[in-house]
Amino acid sequence: MIKLWRVLLRVQRATFAHAVLVVRRRDGHVLVWLAPCGRLRLPVKQLDAWVPITTQVEEWLERLSPQSSVPALVAVDGTPGREGVTFLYAANVDPARAQGGEEVWLEPDIAASRLGGNDGRLLLLCTSDAH
Repeated sequence: MIKLWRVLLRVQRATFAHAVLVVRRRDGHVLVWLAPCGRLRLPVKQLDAWVPITTQVEEWLERLSPQSSVPALVAVDGTPGREGVTFLYAANVDPARAQGGEEVWLEPDIAASRLGGNDGRLLLLCTSDAH
């Protein structure tokens, strides 16, 4: 019974958990993506509950930029439920190279104002952690 309960909890976490990655170049610019709807977004990934989170984020960052730092967990935002939990990671890249999607590099202040909403808040949370 306990094993079944643990499996159900993992499935629930998988459904409502994702990672947001704040990627910075050496000059401080932040990577944002142009979403299909035309909005700028921080890179986000739905998480698989069966694979360790750190492993997923490291593999994701490696695909974005093969020459990058190890991603660091900055914060865990939210609570289990409909909104889900966001694992906020930060990493530095040099040289910057992202694959797939439309990438845009912005200064942190400009990125925070252009992102707005939750992405802007997460970027500011990550930026305040760096100081």
